[in-house]
Amino acid sequence: MQDAPPPPPIIDCGKHAFFLDFDGTLAEIVARPEEAQITAHMRDLIGRLVDRTDGAVAVVSGRSLADVDRLMSPLVLPVAGSHGSELRGYDGAQQTDTDRKIDPDALQRITGFARQTGLQAEQKPGSAALHYRSAPDRAQDSIALIDDLAATDDRYRAVHGKMVSELALCAHDKGTALAHFANSAPFAGRVPVMVGDDVTDEDGFRRAQALGGMGIKIGAGETIAAHRLNSIGAFSRWLEDIIR
Repeated sequence: MQDAPPPPPIIDCGKHAFFLDFDGTLAEIVARPEEAQITAHMRDLIGRLVDRTDGAVAVVSGRSLADVDRLMSPLVLPVAGSHGSELRGYDGAQQTDTDRKIDPDALQRITGFARQTGLQAEQKPGSAALHYRSAPDRAQDSIALIDDLAATDDRYRAVHGKMVSELALCAHDKGTALAHFANSAPFAGRVPVMVGDDVTDEDGFRRAQALGGMGIKIGAGETIAAHRLNSIGAFSRWLEDIIR
């Protein structure tokens, strides 16, 4: 049996760059994604972390870039949205992969299934998701649908997270997003730290650690991350320690 990853050490903010998932990392997971909220305390911590790192803090999320901005307001950070299909750097320059989209037939199968079952379908740049937190008995059917769509078209991959299954483009993931940011100011030359709670964050952990940095897993579950914190509260306390 693999030993549980230890908690992360106290590190020097001035030497590190931070790549942060949103749901389950900066905010608690809720039944309906649009109802998620970041606390004032966490927002203040992230603002202070931005100051301590001279801006080397990015949100790397499965949410759309616009949705991340809405939830993080008034903070405006570098963001990788939709698992890296949307990118906005520190300089404000934005890139969206408009050449690759979910096929309309696949999208119709997902939205049709959602209507029939009362689930929530979400279309994002580069992916389409089924949320079933409100109906966990539909989890296996949702997973099977997304797996089937991914198996029939090599442009796509199935991404199964906490009460959500997503058909996503293979061209992008949180690891490719992290690597993109790591090559540009103010992230370049710093040690990358990826923090997340879900399966989709494993790509980010893998890339951060390949670049000599660390992954920090929030909560339970198997992970390749070198470190673990048990909750969002534990993560906020760690942030307070490193900011001090």
